[in-house]
Amino acid sequence: MSASDPVERLCYFADYEIQVGDRFRVWGQTTLVHCIAPGTELDPAEVLARIQQQAADAHGVKRAEVRVRALNRL
Repeated sequence: MSASDPVERLCYFADYEIQVGDRFRVWGQTTLVHCIAPGTELDPAEVLARIQQQAADAHGVKRAEVRVRALNRL
């Protein structure tokens, strides 16, 4: 992080699946850039929630239906 960049940018890659009932399953991957202000601690639950919401929005399902199988910080 440089002096001109007031936030820390953390990049993530996630692999996920979506299952609706017993009939529909989708696998996918997504990336996320998560910014945190200086002096603020990283909240892993917030990162996970953002990944789940991003995948849910992409497939038109509820966030609770997205299961993150792997989450990696790049």
